[in-house]
Amino acid sequence: MTSMNNLFEKQDATFEESIRIDRKFDEDEDRAAHRDQLYRHYLDTYHITDASENFLRDFFTRIHGHDEEMRKGANHWLYGYYGSGKSHLLTVLNLLTASADLEEEDRKGVWNRLDSDSAYSDLYETWSSMLDEYRLVPLPINLLKYQSVREQSFSEIILQAVYQARGLSNRLDVAFFEEWYQNQGTWDQRDELTKEVLKDEGVPNADQYSWDDVQQYRTLSDLVLEELVERETGTADGLADIQRQDIGQRMAVEAVESYRQDLEAESEKPVKIVLLVDEVTLFIGGDYQRLSELNALAESIDTIGEGNIQMVATAQSQIEDVRPGLAAKQLDFGILKDRFPHQYHLPSHHVGEIVQRRLLEKTEGGADWVESEALTARVHPTSTFVYSEVGQNTEPPLNRVKENEFVQFYPLLPYQPALFLEILSNLRNELADSAKSIFSGTARAILAIVAGLRDRWMRDESKDELSLISLVDFYDLIRYELEDIIPNEIEVLEEIEADEDTTDFDLKVAKAVLLLSYVPDSVPQNDANIAVAVMDDLNGQPRTTVRNQVQNSLENLDKYIRPNTAEDGPLLRITDREEREIIEEARKNRKNPDWDEIIAAFDTELWADISPRLNLPTSVPYGGDGDNYPISYNFSIDGQPLDGADEHEGALEATMVIRGVRPDVDSKKVNEGTIYWSVKEDGLDDLRSQLIEWWSFHEATTETETPDTIARDVDDAADRVKSKLASALKDGSYKVESQEPRGLESAVKECINRAYPSFFHPVMLEVDQSYLSELKRLNDDEEYPEWAQKIDVPTPDAEVSTMGTIAKEIRGAVGRTLVDHDNEMGLPALFENITEETPFYGEVKPAVTAVLWGLCRAGEFRPVAEDGEALSADELLTLSQQMEIKLRTAPSSTSLKEQFIDAGIIDPIQTVDEGIVALEELNKSVKRQARTLAETTEVSTETELESDALVSLVASFNNALSELADSAESRADAIAADDTDWEEIIDQVASDEEWLTGVEDRWESRESYLLQLDGLLRFRELEIDWLSQSFYDALDQLSQQLENESGREWWTQEGWQSFDQSLDARLTAISALEEDWSAQVAETNAKSLVTELEEHQWLIPPLQLPEHSVHDGFQSGYLRPLRHFRDTHESIQACISALTNREPGTHDERTLKRALGTVSSTTDWDSLTEDRVDTYREKYETVEQLVGGTRPDEIEGVGVLFGDESALKGQFERLVESRKPTIEQIDGGVIIK
Repeated sequence: MTSMNNLFEKQDATFEESIRIDRKFDEDEDRAAHRDQLYRHYLDTYHITDASENFLRDFFTRIHGHDEEMRKGANHWLYGYYGSGKSHLLTVLNLLTASADLEEEDRKGVWNRLDSDSAYSDLYETWSSMLDEYRLVPLPINLLKYQSVREQSFSEIILQAVYQARGLSNRLDVAFFEEWYQNQGTWDQRDELTKEVLKDEGVPNADQYSWDDVQQYRTLSDLVLEELVERETGTADGLADIQRQDIGQRMAVEAVESYRQDLEAESEKPVKIVLLVDEVTLFIGGDYQRLSELNALAESIDTIGEGNIQMVATAQSQIEDVRPGLAAKQLDFGILKDRFPHQYHLPSHHVGEIVQRRLLEKTEGGADWVESEALTARVHPTSTFVYSEVGQNTEPPLNRVKENEFVQFYPLLPYQPALFLEILSNLRNELADSAKSIFSGTARAILAIVAGLRDRWMRDESKDELSLISLVDFYDLIRYELEDIIPNEIEVLEEIEADEDTTDFDLKVAKAVLLLSYVPDSVPQNDANIAVAVMDDLNGQPRTTVRNQVQNSLENLDKYIRPNTAEDGPLLRITDREEREIIEEARKNRKNPDWDEIIAAFDTELWADISPRLNLPTSVPYGGDGDNYPISYNFSIDGQPLDGADEHEGALEATMVIRGVRPDVDSKKVNEGTIYWSVKEDGLDDLRSQLIEWWSFHEATTETETPDTIARDVDDAADRVKSKLASALKDGSYKVESQEPRGLESAVKECINRAYPSFFHPVMLEVDQSYLSELKRLNDDEEYPEWAQKIDVPTPDAEVSTMGTIAKEIRGAVGRTLVDHDNEMGLPALFENITEETPFYGEVKPAVTAVLWGLCRAGEFRPVAEDGEALSADELLTLSQQMEIKLRTAPSSTSLKEQFIDAGIIDPIQTVDEGIVALEELNKSVKRQARTLAETTEVSTETELESDALVSLVASFNNALSELADSAESRADAIAADDTDWEEIIDQVASDEEWLTGVEDRWESRESYLLQLDGLLRFRELEIDWLSQSFYDALDQLSQQLENESGREWWTQEGWQSFDQSLDARLTAISALEEDWSAQVAETNAKSLVTELEEHQWLIPPLQLPEHSVHDGFQSGYLRPLRHFRDTHESIQACISALTNREPGTHDERTLKRALGTVSSTTDWDSLTEDRVDTYREKYETVEQLVGGTRPDEIEGVGVLFGDESALKGQFERLVESRKPTIEQIDGGVIIK
């Protein structure tokens, strides 16, 4: 091999990873040395391309003003993908437009550092003439550094840059202050004043601080600025106004223009500002507000700058592609495109050119050696090292290698720099803050990486002399950086490396898979492409051999690398820890299969999908009615039940045992009414292996959330098991007891015929509560539905001899059971007994209930409640209530039915049990009504009546009602007894029902009468001056008359007439009360005052009065007493009216109960005396004089001295301030207007 020292033109180079326009270097005191450092980093290292030349030429021309034939506008959009060098170019432009620095340098010398070959002399002339005519001032802004701090707008960031360029603080609140303070007389003493203020505030070492520290530190500025404002203006309040600025796009651009004008005033040349804004699209992100702001900012630069402000913004893509997720706002993007009429694209593929020219340029001898040796090696590079099925391609292309390019790029492949760049840029996106990535995405990062790869390749003595740099070498170089970006994936590769079951080649495959997963749109991860990625020996194995090795490796690495189930992205992916644990657990399960667990999991997960594939019969004929009936199946596998078996409601059950699946079971036992279905033996071992494979993964994922890749494998294994078992069963054989049917349908029919008895019908399985409810809705003479006829439900007139087989069987079973238990038994126990004798009755309980219902209607049995109370047969039909029902053998019932009919309790078409139920219900009604009325009267005596005589009278009525209720309750026991005297019971119930109806009506109509009596008698406890002695004498007489009537049964019709006639003092008292009230109202003329107070706008509820103007003293002294008088008069008036009603009725009950509440000592009866009424009238007249004719909300204030003095004083002062008041004096007060 040729010497490594003779292969490359350049043997050594160092490169930085990235460039940012605001990158700082340690500033030398010598400005020339500092500029040289900047030029060395940025100009010396920049390679002018066709695209960058086009941009610079266009930009210089526009600055120069030679753009008459060009599209107008001052905003430039410079875009390019990662690696295009746009930030580097922006930094170069920053240096080329800094007139202040360039004036101190040899202009030609500066240009030669950029264009060392003098290839762009005409571009130099354009640039130089521009500097001759204009003074340029760049304002560079790197937006990436604002992504990780608080939310900031474009306008704020530009303002910070402008103020900082002017020597002010980059903190806007301080800068706004400085802008104001520069116009004050003490601006030049700001350093001394800073020390003075800080010293006064007690800050330690105050002499060490200067104004620069105030600009930088908020703690200091908070102390100093407020004090300086107070010294200048006499108050510190003005600081907030100085700092409170309406920051917007226009303000930002006006600040730039103001800065430009200030510079131009001091310059001999016109000044132009060059605003350089790096990475606008990354800064915008998903924020549409920022996008809109950029649009407005660009517009202001055009209108305010008038060409004197030029903005260059760099972006990742052209305007039409910015944030496609915001596609709904296409109209706004159109506006943005208009604002940036000049768009320049920097293609990223030039990274390969730079890498080749700076690092891989061959000597003449080196190129000859590559052509003669590498191009004639065993593995031809141009046909082997190409990717297949390429999507998004690079330049040079991934799927084609030209011989001349291979020679130029050796030991790299021509497409590798661009491929590395694509991988790095996508890796960069994995970081939360991509701006901080060591992979900046520029060509310089690739230069540094390729330099490292070339250095390793040259020093690696283990490599064959005809080796290439592979994707694996690229991984090894950046491995430690990858640990910071994708640490989880790197841990997996470390685990592969430590795994004793993996090889070095497996590790190479894993590295290639990992890196290719970040360029899925370019290089699919098929085995051919992975082979290309790991190959590096031109004298090694051919690609077909390596491809087979890759396939084997991927199988060996299935724990670590699995197919990607996502709809997009790479074909393969690195597994996470959870996936690897699952795969390892599945391997252990395969080694130790548990067949009980396998069948249980199979039942839960797979059987429901397999059974539909077996074409099981869904119905079979039964009996002689010609109908088919549904079937449900109970399956088991080798004796292990399947819980997921078919559970069709109301279907015939066929028990089916699948045999031969489990290798550990070999049973030959045969049960009655069971189908034995044996699987085909051919392929049985394969079926069992597939079951174990599926179960091993299923078991490993039961307690975890299954990753998509594992889930897909489990689903695929499940599909194989389903298909295999369904096929094995279809080719299997059947056995039912001694028979061996030749088909599945024949086997099912044979099974059903042997499984059910003769006194059964399939419809019995269908009957449920809805069927029973249908029977309940039948009229007595209506025909039974078809289903009831099929299961032999007896009709009311059925004889035993005419009943069907099912009815006879149930009648016999129930009858035998009742006889064995004293002719009576609860339904739950009864069903339990007959089910012990005939087990399937437990499965068809609703159908058995329907037959029992018919037997009861036919007089065979009698339903009763727990306490013996007779029940209708319909009560049986509610299954949820059967716990409370008993069944008895039925007595002879012909004479009893006639008694019920004669008494009008039932109609002739009804049954005896319906008559007993109707009688029982009527007796219950009597008891219930009597108890209810007794409770009502008791409430009246306890809560409403106070007169002892009246309480005693009502208590007697209550006792009579209670006795009637007790009699009805005792009759209930007689009705439920076996030896009931039905004639006597029927007569008693009818008599009590008639009596109760009468007294209920009388109580309802007479209760108001009793309430009025009690209200009148309550006046005996009150001493009211304006009530006459004749009224009180009448009340004494009325009280004595009531005492004399204590034994009267006043609730009867005759008793009430006598009771009313004996109370003649009632009318006397009523007349006296009417006269006394009328006299008092006339004497005091209270009615006229009440009329004035009704609906008075000042006597509204207190809470509705405006609290700020109607004060407490006025309310308590005037409004509250008048409101009290009005309301009290109204209550007394209503009370007198109710108590003097000579014929109170039911409709007066509520009024009388309110009157009872009024006749008490709490009512202010004295408010109706003449003195009190006069006092109220005086208060009313004062109110009318003060506020008459005005509403409460129309006055400023009203109150009483001296209680409301404080409130009135404040209102008076406000009134005096606004207008000249007038004072009007009235009786009781003054009015101030």
